[in-house]
Amino acid sequence: MLRNQYGNVTQTQTLFRNIIVLLTCIIAPLAAAAQTAPYSLGFIPASIEEADLAFPLYDKWHLSGQADLQLVTQGAYTNNNPFAYVQRTVVRPWIIYSGFKNLKLYLGYAHNKKYAIKEAGNYETLERRIIVMGTLSQNLPKGSLFEQVRFETKFFDDASGTPRTIPRIRGRFGVNHYLNQHRSKPALLSPNISYYAELMLKFPSRDYAEERFDIFRMSVYYSAGITQKIHFLAGIIGQLQLRTNGTQFDVYYGPVVSVRYSIRSKPRETFDSVDGGAD
Repeated sequence: MLRNQYGNVTQTQTLFRNIIVLLTCIIAPLAAAAQTAPYSLGFIPASIEEADLAFPLYDKWHLSGQADLQLVTQGAYTNNNPFAYVQRTVVRPWIIYSGFKNLKLYLGYAHNKKYAIKEAGNYETLERRIIVMGTLSQNLPKGSLFEQVRFETKFFDDASGTPRTIPRIRGRFGVNHYLNQHRSKPALLSPNISYYAELMLKFPSRDYAEERFDIFRMSVYYSAGITQKIHFLAGIIGQLQLRTNGTQFDVYYGPVVSVRYSIRSKPRETFDSVDGGAD
């Protein structure tokens, strides 16, 4: 009993420490930028729908794969319908290494086709991303914590047709709560309530954007299994993004839905690496 009590205190302290570090990382760049620039704020409803396929590659090397298909829709500053316009379609393949106990490593590529939305100031472009990601998880008595770091480089043409290469770093901290099931034959398997906070910093050339802050995103979602091979997620996101002009913040908000089919049975899926955002 004493061991469990001490363990709970340690987990609580770790949680608060991570939250403080995250808040510091968020507040510092915003406070520094606020000294030189007045900001305006716009609200845009959005939705994210995703379908994933997870499959084994080479068991001896602990390698597996995943292919994601994503559709992002949005409204505009004067349109409250999150499905009014197609913002982008995404194809995202992954190679995943799971040879460590609590650590997964990812190598991915994202093909983002973005569409023009005049009402929201979006222009049409094709964006490609090379992604390296790691997710570290810790088990709790009735859930788990995870920390995720993602390095990605974006390649695209800006609104003037100038080719751009922009590195970006993303840090995510999340919590999964495993829900109790009281029925002998429940309709859904291994349900969870999860939430995360994510900070993204960009490193463009000064002639494109001077600020390093890019996006702060939060999401809350419910996930469960329909079978041990089919799992789904349903939740909401809220996202604060600074446009490249350095003075306009856009707040995206709306539903997110994801379905994942695994070739091999999986007793629980918490969607720690889901890329649910509208940037």
